[in-house]
Amino acid sequence: MQTRPQVAIQPFDSAQITKKISPGVVLIRGTSSSGEILGTGFIISSDGKIATNLHVVESLKNGGVQLASGEKFDSFVILAFDSRKDIAIIKIPGFDLPTVALGNSNNVQVGEPVLAVGSPLGLQGTVTTGVVSSLRDDPIGGGFKVLQTDASVNPGNSGGPLVNRQAEVIGIVTFKIRGGENLNFAIPINYLRGLVDSPPATMSLDELRIKLSSSSSDVFKSDSFPTHWKSLTTGTTKVLRRDGDRIYVETVLSEAQKNAGCFFLSDLQKKGDIFGGTVRSSCVCAYTRGLGAYAQNFTNRFTDETAIELISVTPTRIEGRAMARPKGTKFDCRKAEFSKPPSEWENFTWIPE
Repeated sequence: MQTRPQVAIQPFDSAQITKKISPGVVLIRGTSSSGEILGTGFIISSDGKIATNLHVVESLKNGGVQLASGEKFDSFVILAFDSRKDIAIIKIPGFDLPTVALGNSNNVQVGEPVLAVGSPLGLQGTVTTGVVSSLRDDPIGGGFKVLQTDASVNPGNSGGPLVNRQAEVIGIVTFKIRGGENLNFAIPINYLRGLVDSPPATMSLDELRIKLSSSSSDVFKSDSFPTHWKSLTTGTTKVLRRDGDRIYVETVLSEAQKNAGCFFLSDLQKKGDIFGGTVRSSCVCAYTRGLGAYAQNFTNRFTDETAIELISVTPTRIEGRAMARPKGTKFDCRKAEFSKPPSEWENFTWIPE
């Protein structure tokens, strides 16, 4: 009786995979109206073509690329982008650069091990491992597939490669859902293949912003533009309405909060490339006076006002920042006041609900 030969499965050697893939992974750094932007990319041709996320470069006033070798390029141009899938191809004036191999995302299996390389918080060359957790429809309703993985990623990983056991890139890390552990997503690499084959249209960062602005300036007037958005930072739902150059944002509250007369409303005015304004909130809190049998419960109403900016507004993603109070701030319900004023910006991302 003959036995069927077993097909050998290539082991997942993260050290060897890292050696192959890391030389072709780059750090993208630049400045926008909201401050410094950090992201990741990977080289797909030896003459300097680099794949990344569109959201890494779309709001940059200026930007550069640093190779794994430490070599720096102070500028780059954009060759192609897909705003729906949040992918872009940029180019630096390189020669004989190390490249990565692209895999076939149609062959990805749930449960197979993967490795992510990126620059979380600017720490270039950081490697994490995990598995493909699921193949699913885009959670933000973009009309395409995404790879879900538990490989750990953080701000700065965006645009980096998700790699299989053959050291082939099968996805582009694009976002994570906060409030859950390791709910991270990547765009299948086959979508990038289609973009690579499209005719290049070289443009500067300024030209990219103008093109994106002109294509999305009236998105609020479109029936397809969502009115309900989910915050990836807090999990709350936001309802948006536009009136000319103003945007109004209301945070959806629980029935108990609404019955108590609470509200969280933002009023933003268009200022150049961004929308800026304030978040006004009002709610009630409870406190106790006295001890034991003499304890009495009281309620107090408090109000607050902080700054907010929407940096990038598209039909599939809104990015911004809001002024927040530093860690350790305490709230005194009796006085209806905080111990420290808002003093630092916190970034946020909203996706269609």
